[in-house]
Amino acid sequence: MSPNLALGLALLTSLTLTACGSRLDARQVERLIQADLERQGRRLSLKEVQCPADLPHQAGATFRCVGELDPEGSFTINVTQGDEQGQISWDVPNSSTLINLAKVETSIQQGLGKALGKTAVIDCGSATYRVNQPGDRFQCQIVGGLTDGPDQLEAVLITIDPKGNLDWREIRPDRPATLAAIPPGQPATAAPKSTSTTTPTPVASPKTTQATGPTGRPMTRPYVFGDSD
Repeated sequence: MSPNLALGLALLTSLTLTACGSRLDARQVERLIQADLERQGRRLSLKEVQCPADLPHQAGATFRCVGELDPEGSFTINVTQGDEQGQISWDVPNSSTLINLAKVETSIQQGLGKALGKTAVIDCGSATYRVNQPGDRFQCQIVGGLTDGPDQLEAVLITIDPKGNLDWREIRPDRPATLAAIPPGQPATAAPKSTSTTTPTPVASPKTTQATGPTGRPMTRPYVFGDSD
């Protein structure tokens, strides 16, 4: 399998909780995160979200919840308290259970930029999350297109292997392109331009990425501690 590609940066969702004394209302956190996840997901249904009980209001404190898909599959949710009045931000890292499409967009942008020396904005659709299903495949659009010699690149193809790792390739008019792997939580490498077996050098992820796709979803994603777990 080709070298691993970064999963990018986090897309945060902020929620404000109803005041509940000096402790967080774990049940309220669970309900709000579950509803927001299902709203942002592509045909995404959750059994439940479970968060630690009896946590104090503490600005900047972090904790982790666990989401359970219906019918099966669990994933981690990183939660950060923004203030002592109940505001929280949460993020779901890529995993073998759930794909964070915002992170995939960022990774492909970085890979194309390294390989072609050009800036590209990638849009994987209006949903932020989709279930990681081995054997699945889908396309992400290159916003405005991208030229590489005689080729006009309009999209990339994402495929998921039997182990749940993601591969992507540029869709070219008349010739195949090399796949670049996107396994969960691994360091970044760029997508190569040809079928050479030379291992690309790692690419450090920036702290933020600022862009907006045609769907209108913000693409500025602060880094969250534990995001690459």
